[in-house]
Amino acid sequence: MKTAAAAAALLLWASTAAASSPAIATLGRDLVLRDPVPGRVVAVASDVSIEGPVAGDVVVWGGDVIFGSNGSVAGDLVVFGGTVRGVPGKPLPVAGRVSTPGTLLRLYLSEIERAPWEPGALSPVVWGLRLLALAAWLAIAVTLLYFFGSSLARAADRAESDWTGALLAGALGVLTIFLAAAAALSLLPSPLAVPLTIFFAAAAVSAKIFGMGALFLLVGQKLLANVSPARRPAALALGFAVLGGVSLLPIAGPILWSAASVVAVGVAFLSRFGSPRFRVSLANS
Repeated sequence: MKTAAAAAALLLWASTAAASSPAIATLGRDLVLRDPVPGRVVAVASDVSIEGPVAGDVVVWGGDVIFGSNGSVAGDLVVFGGTVRGVPGKPLPVAGRVSTPGTLLRLYLSEIERAPWEPGALSPVVWGLRLLALAAWLAIAVTLLYFFGSSLARAADRAESDWTGALLAGALGVLTIFLAAAAALSLLPSPLAVPLTIFFAAAAVSAKIFGMGALFLLVGQKLLANVSPARRPAALALGFAVLGGVSLLPIAGPILWSAASVVAVGVAFLSRFGSPRFRVSLANS
């Protein structure tokens, strides 16, 4: 995992460094920018002290950004895995946008709160966050398939045989969890209410994650017309590509993804997270 993260950071450094010219790029070495910089600054695992004007963007991955009294950024400031420190008592001297994990989270949450039928084009940042979320879904689904392939297959089979039951179980499950959490927060003391609410939220999240993996597998198996274990990775990838692509459609995409999420919760609960069905036969006396 650490190797993959380092490779991703190195790739980000290399690609962003080549995106504009002239530019300054560094990996693992701190920068002190006293002279004017005519282009972009990219730093990975490095701190950046800005003492003079920077004409382009400043992108820092895994480091802090410190502004001096004469430092300024004419472009955007993007900081991940670090902090931004300005001159006390003065606003940040950044002409463009300041993007940190906190600001990106607020942007993404505001986009989620916006109804899908409301007008307004998505910004490139929101599109990037959506693609990042889909990449996380794919990684989770592949992990589930690797460790719980048989359980996912049983859940997918149950969903195919009882779509109506899965949808009903999902709607009732989501409503029950929501009402139970609300009742716990309203009626019980905090030492009991908070752990119960966390438990209910964890149950809902776990059901959705497992159920979505089963739906990816089911859609892919239907398209491939093949349910053999050897074809499950291809089926999962194909099903994810279809549902993930649909989720990116304007207006209809978020609605369909929400409906799939409800069905996913129902699939998990209805199949008991893919538990095998045991048949008990009584011997004739």
